[in-house]
Amino acid sequence: MNPDGSDLFQVTNLPPTDNCCWLPDYSPDGQRIVFLHDMTAALELYVINVDGTGLTQLTHDGAVNLFPRWSPDGSRIVFSSDIGRGVVQIVTMNSDGSDRQNLTNNFWDNYQPEYTTDGKHIIFASQMGGLVSALWMMNTDGSHKRQLTAPPLQASGADMAPDGKHMVFYSQQNTDRPTSIWVARTEGSDLRRLTKPEQLVAANPVYSPDGTKILFNGQLLSEAPGHLFVMNPDGSKITLVSECSDGCPLPDWGPKP
Repeated sequence: MNPDGSDLFQVTNLPPTDNCCWLPDYSPDGQRIVFLHDMTAALELYVINVDGTGLTQLTHDGAVNLFPRWSPDGSRIVFSSDIGRGVVQIVTMNSDGSDRQNLTNNFWDNYQPEYTTDGKHIIFASQMGGLVSALWMMNTDGSHKRQLTAPPLQASGADMAPDGKHMVFYSQQNTDRPTSIWVARTEGSDLRRLTKPEQLVAANPVYSPDGTKILFNGQLLSEAPGHLFVMNPDGSKITLVSECSDGCPLPDWGPKP
């Protein structure tokens, strides 16, 4: 749909399942969308053209594959994959599904990865060190992992600002506490909370291509489903974009036209 919620267009026409068409991400050129579906009884990754043509299955491992995100040049996709022992790894592959590489170990859960704006690093949430959740950064080959956020923040779901200097994310991952949206410099400094949990439970933020807006899914405390909202990067002017009767989890903002 358009950023103001108009011109809603259905891209997929796939069998309805428990996990149909989750977690979409636009390719950098705006021509394709990667997403997950369990039509094969496993959560596999697929890619489709934005007009609904060219559906292609990318993974065929029968694992639980989640949170796919394109590299800035569109050549790679990073995602989380449950290897079947209750451990979720960060994995990268070519955009056609080839050259799969595991970047994390088989001990800690790691999820919601995102490339940095320059494509040189990956930011992800992890339970490494026995934490509930924290944001980490690593090189694209999995080397030089370093922690960006500290308890008690319990951070997850980072998205990079177009300028590459800031990231937006949400707190209270893996807890029952209301989530809030935060912003920080890419190395984790200058933390600021943008939403107030006593007013709006907010999560899964993404920057607009020009960095002037943040799209996120939010839930008023008196309501069950989450809707789509936008706000300014400083947290002001929160505006409803689209009401979703069944919730609107993990939205993505398309590239500049």
